[in-house]
Amino acid sequence: MVNFDFRFERPAEAELAELARYSSATIHEAIGQRGALPGSIKPIDAAMRLCGPALTVFCPRGDNLMLHVAIADAQEGDILVVDHEGSMDDGPFGDVLASACLARGIAGLVIDGCVRDLSAIKVMGFPVFSRGASILGTKKVRLGSIGQPLRFGDVLINAGDAVVGDEDGLVVVPRGQIASASMLCTAREAKEADMRRALRDGATTLDLLGLRGELQALIDQDLKSHSNH
Repeated sequence: MVNFDFRFERPAEAELAELARYSSATIHEAIGQRGALPGSIKPIDAAMRLCGPALTVFCPRGDNLMLHVAIADAQEGDILVVDHEGSMDDGPFGDVLASACLARGIAGLVIDGCVRDLSAIKVMGFPVFSRGASILGTKKVRLGSIGQPLRFGDVLINAGDAVVGDEDGLVVVPRGQIASASMLCTAREAKEADMRRALRDGATTLDLLGLRGELQALIDQDLKSHSNH
């Protein structure tokens, strides 16, 4: 059965614009240290940043037919989030597909796999996050899925979830939690600003984070363990 779904609900533009104000690290911490995609998936240029709804694509290794299908019917602002089975042996996306994405208003690519034509894509300014680069070409003979849930590492990604990426990494926020995530980010940034002021005034992170008690408990546990041997 072919699973192509482009009709999923996407977040409101205002919600995404608010979330885009924050770094991936701030969002990850603010929502309870959740949503971080594998650190091995990196921007091909450190200056690249993206924020938008995930258009999820399963594109089997060695093939890129599903990328062509997804790009043809994606909506403006979508982020292609592609499971390419983590392949490091082929490059299913290059400058031609990046041109197609720009023409359709697609806002970026996140791929658990490799890409090619990095120099050209950097010049074009199309945000791409990948595991690496591979020049090996692909076929166009295998079906996959579009708009279906994907798992990257420990994170389940549904179509329409928000994806935010920058030089620090990638984080996914479930569609229904975007507004609350932005509020949590605002509170976290205010808390960190207070912490920086306290540090300038001579405080330590051990005290500000309440770590002295935990540290002492670990030391006591370690001493007890060694005394029993």
